[in-house]
Amino acid sequence: MKFFKLSTLALASVLALAGCGDDSNDSVGNGGNTSDVPVKPPVDNSLSELDQAKEMIRTAKLFVSDNQAVTEAYEGASDILTDNQSTRLNYTFHIPSDLQEYMKEQNLSKLTAANIMALSNDQAFDTSLGNIVLTPESDFVATLNADGQFALTGTTKVDVQEYNYIYNPATKVYDETTAIVDTFTTVFDGYENALSSNTSTSNFNGSLGFESIKIGTGIDAVVLSSSTKGATVSGQFSDKVVVNDDFDMNDVNEAGITLEKAVIKLGSLKLSANDSTIEAKNLEFAALDISRKLADNSLSVRTIPYKIAITGKLTKAKPTTDIEITLNATANDNDIKKFITIDGADNIEEAADQYVGMEIVLAIKGNVTKESATIIPLDFQANLKRTARNIIELQGLTASVEGKKLFVKGQSTLDNNYDVAGTQFTVEQNKASITLKVDADGDFIKDSMGKLGDIMVNGKDYGDLMDNDGKITAKFNDNSLIIL
Repeated sequence: MKFFKLSTLALASVLALAGCGDDSNDSVGNGGNTSDVPVKPPVDNSLSELDQAKEMIRTAKLFVSDNQAVTEAYEGASDILTDNQSTRLNYTFHIPSDLQEYMKEQNLSKLTAANIMALSNDQAFDTSLGNIVLTPESDFVATLNADGQFALTGTTKVDVQEYNYIYNPATKVYDETTAIVDTFTTVFDGYENALSSNTSTSNFNGSLGFESIKIGTGIDAVVLSSSTKGATVSGQFSDKVVVNDDFDMNDVNEAGITLEKAVIKLGSLKLSANDSTIEAKNLEFAALDISRKLADNSLSVRTIPYKIAITGKLTKAKPTTDIEITLNATANDNDIKKFITIDGADNIEEAADQYVGMEIVLAIKGNVTKESATIIPLDFQANLKRTARNIIELQGLTASVEGKKLFVKGQSTLDNNYDVAGTQFTVEQNKASITLKVDADGDFIKDSMGKLGDIMVNGKDYGDLMDNDGKITAKFNDNSLIIL
């Protein structure tokens, strides 16, 4: 039973698509360290209580209308990568892993462009590459040392073949035919993969990275570059093990060996394609194993992620976009070890009356575009924390757009299957507030008269937020209305 495998392609996908960071003190969201829970903005005492109530509703209306306008502006926007570019990216990261596997099987330490051309009709080599054919230039060379460290540099043309079978009535058999469905050039600069080791160890340290990889040319080009040459990978095991086939422990869990901890850290990465650029700073991903001994004395093992920290920057030409994004989700690894088990049905379960603590921070800051190409400055941060087995608290959310700010806090209740059974949250601005409730289906709860909640200021009721057949209206005690 393979309990953990970190393939080169999987890690490469993280490198290429994550865009991002750690839980360091980046100036995102609440104007500083994103680990700090957002606090309610200062009160504007120049407004009367009734005006504070109306201003809160006007701000909420602005958020709603801007959200719709931004959605409409981005509906026709191109993806960061087209489907064809994504497919090429996938094939590109297959090339080094396939060459490395072939060299290991054939006990080769070096493959040059001339070697590869000489293998054009070799069945084993063709099988290792699958449905791609390489035509390398003279600078293309791959090396594999005795410690399992692989390196690749140079340029190659890549032909992607599609296999079809056509019935031949003369022979009454299906003849295999091939057709080239895509051709592109890939340039590897400083690609290195040290995710294998021939040395038995209980503490493994490896890496995967490159200075740059260029896929395609002209307007179809995708360029990946890294000033720190990519990612480091570390693993701590319960006993010594030879790490082979990337980060595959080769069924060693059947011998009782488990992963105590695995950590992936990405230093820096930039992906540029079409009119978009993702700039990564740092990424950290951590996981550990939990296990249960079965009747045949083998282990049933599950790898549990307990941390993902991402910070990155996205810029785009159309619509104009320049934003920083931070996501930091961390579970208590000691709680996982103490409270998480594998039951008799091979499912993960939490110990009775216990829970795994978890905190999540999400922050977005920068500029986005709405309809008519108007730029909107955006500043958002939300901090969530699991405070009981069935409670997730929104400890604080601050949202600022076009100079208007809202503050939200609340909590969600979970059922026995960990699905959200209901949510209650309070929206605040100045001294005004309104508390709203949401059901398990994500719909707002209203009373028989259509009231969603009372608009309060300093404990006084200044109006009602009403839902009449989907039309949301704030009715104030001076008989004025604001339609959202």
